[in-house]
Amino acid sequence: MAARLLGTAAELFWRNGYAATTTRELSEGLGVQKASLYYHVRKKEDLLYSICVNALTNILSRARDEVSQVSLPEERIRALIRGHLTAMLDDKDQHATMLTELRSLTPKRRREIVSLRDQYERFIEDVIRDAQKAGAIRADIPAKILKLGLLDLLNWAIFWFDGNGELTPKSLADDFTSLYLDGAKRQLQRR
Repeated sequence: MAARLLGTAAELFWRNGYAATTTRELSEGLGVQKASLYYHVRKKEDLLYSICVNALTNILSRARDEVSQVSLPEERIRALIRGHLTAMLDDKDQHATMLTELRSLTPKRRREIVSLRDQYERFIEDVIRDAQKAGAIRADIPAKILKLGLLDLLNWAIFWFDGNGELTPKSLADDFTSLYLDGAKRQLQRR
C-alpha cells in the first residue's frame, strides 16, 4: 500500500500541483475511503515529504551503485549520468514532484530534504573533481559549476522525456554523456 500511495500522490501532485490536490482526490485515486487514507498518513504533507525522501534516496543509491562498478574517472562520470537518468526516469512523477514541490514543505522538512539533496550534490561534485584531478575532464571550470551544469542538463529531461518513442533512458544517457564530455561542437575527422 505504501508504494501505491506514494505513486498515486506523486502522480496527482505532479499533474495538479501539491496545493491543488485534495485528500479526497488522493483517496479516490487509491480507491479507498478518506478514513483509510488517514490510517496511513496523518496529513498530506507527510506524503510530499516521503516522496522527496524516496526520490533523493533512490537517485543517490542508483548513482552510487553505478559509479562503484567502474574505476576510470571518465567512466565514473558516464556511470553517474546513467544512474541519475535511469533512476529519475523510472519514476518521473516522484522526481518531478520533488523538484517542483519542495518549496511546499514546512521549513524543518525542507531543510532535511535540502540536506539530502546537498549530500547527493557533494557526491556528484566529488566524482567530477576526481575526473579533473586525473586529467579526464577540463579543470579550468570549477567542479561546482560543472556539477550545476550537469544537473541542469539531466534534471530538465524529466519535463519532456516521454519514453514511448525511440528514445530510451539508456540512449538519452549516452547522448547526454557525449554532450557533457565532448560538447556540441562538430567533431573534426582525424586523418
